Amino acid sequence: MPTPPPIFDAHLHPESLSDQDLESMRFFGVERALVVAHHFPEPTSKALLRHFDDLVERQLPRLERLGIRAYAALGVHPRCIPRRGLSEVLSALPDYFQGGRVVALGETGLHTGGEEEEEAFLEQLALARSLKLRVVVHTPTTDKERHTRRILTLLRQSGLLPSRALVDHANARTVRTILEVGHWAGLTLHPEALKAERAVVLVRRLGSERLMLNSDAGDGAGDILGLARAANLLTKANLSARIVRRITHENAARFFQVSG
Repeated sequence: MPTPPPIFDAHLHPESLSDQDLESMRFFGVERALVVAHHFPEPTSKALLRHFDDLVERQLPRLERLGIRAYAALGVHPRCIPRRGLSEVLSALPDYFQGGRVVALGETGLHTGGEEEEEAFLEQLALARSLKLRVVVHTPTTDKERHTRRILTLLRQSGLLPSRALVDHANARTVRTILEVGHWAGLTLHPEALKAERAVVLVRRLGSERLMLNSDAGDGAGDILGLARAANLLTKANLSARIVRRITHENAARFFQVSG
């Protein structure tokens, strides 16, 4: 029986998961993870900065203690835009990108759309462009195709290099368009959205270029073993070992520019 490949979970929210959940993920092959800034009720600029500090100072060491090499993406989620003080948060962000553990800006993007979300998105894209950062871009579950089209338009207008944007939570109807314009695409495995079996079908159809998997575990109901299931199904699907390694691990490591 083929040995399952190592897994890089490219989108994780460990602050909402127990040690037992994370230990189970590690046992079933997750060796690396990207911890991504999240949304929470009543965001303020101070609360956002506390959230960033928690991810870097508590959650990264916690994952390391449980055997998962971890990195972070920090940014203002479209559901977490403060009523005032966004500029304060953005002016503090560059300091977090020193030291090599915060490897991307995110997650940013659109959720319900509108002027406020678009302005916050564009401001963060401008920051990412000036700092030459990778960006993790959120696409919503509701009306995904329309919002994804708008996100791709804003990304183009921002001047950010297409190769520096990971457009996340892609599905069968959006992933091809995301890849065609030069971005990376994230497939989020979720029992109510994209199941492991469907992800395997997409990989067989699209190949492995600029495509990666993630669990988004910790954001409501999820499947902490979805990535392990997908890795197993990919191994059984007569895909080459090289393609399986790319999808489950190497593409994420390449995009986020981490090694070792």
